[in-house]
Amino acid sequence: MGVSIVELVCRSEKRKNLVVYLKDGPRNLAAIKKALDVTSTGVLPQIKLLKDNDILVQKDDEYELSIFGNIVVQKILPIFKLTNTLEKNPEYWFSRDISALPMQFMERLGNLGDSKVIEPDINSLFDPPQELIDHLLVSRHVAAITSYFHPYYAKHFIGLAKKGVEINLIFTNDVYERIAEDYGEDAEVFFGMDNTNIYIHEGNLPVVSMVCADGFFLLSLLNQKGIYDHNKLISTSEEAIKWGHDLFEYCCIASQKKE
Repeated sequence: MGVSIVELVCRSEKRKNLVVYLKDGPRNLAAIKKALDVTSTGVLPQIKLLKDNDILVQKDDEYELSIFGNIVVQKILPIFKLTNTLEKNPEYWFSRDISALPMQFMERLGNLGDSKVIEPDINSLFDPPQELIDHLLVSRHVAAITSYFHPYYAKHFIGLAKKGVEINLIFTNDVYERIAEDYGEDAEVFFGMDNTNIYIHEGNLPVVSMVCADGFFLLSLLNQKGIYDHNKLISTSEEAIKWGHDLFEYCCIASQKKE
């Protein structure tokens, strides 16, 4: 073999897209052409090259990854996904400070590729994104992490809990005390509800804020100057929502549940 397997797959965008597409199972030529928007002339030479290097096999009129091809794709897929994440929103990611994220979540940033960045204008700098409001209003389960006090979030979470929505929140102690002080009796009722679980995290949280609602994900990180510039990443993808729920569970381990 003249080049390494990684070079062989990654050197061509068509080959890369093809092996990633075939990771979900065998496909015939017509399906490949439609899914990847390629012609027979464009893709058949790539198929032949991958077959000659034992990455693809052909069975009747379908192509699929060989056992070896499956191993290769599972190893390099995270790199493809990470590259996609960074290339889709480069100005956001290369201006963020992700150093506080646990390593296992840095390694899974590729799961956030299907996301968009919300940059509020000066007139709505402190307003939550409309997409977040819309999803919270129809969600039955909400998990959130916040390291700063925002009056909208506090008021809205209290309102959602009173409507029977399951609320799971991780605060710093300062945020918890601020809500208790500013909302008095409402906060006391909120903290004591059966459908509300409050966790207090000592020390610094790895994100400014993170919200997972039904079918929705929001993430806020400091920029590299250590400043919260109100830019937010939002997504409706299952992978992003799973990333958020896993981060919430990770932070729960280092937090104390408020009884």
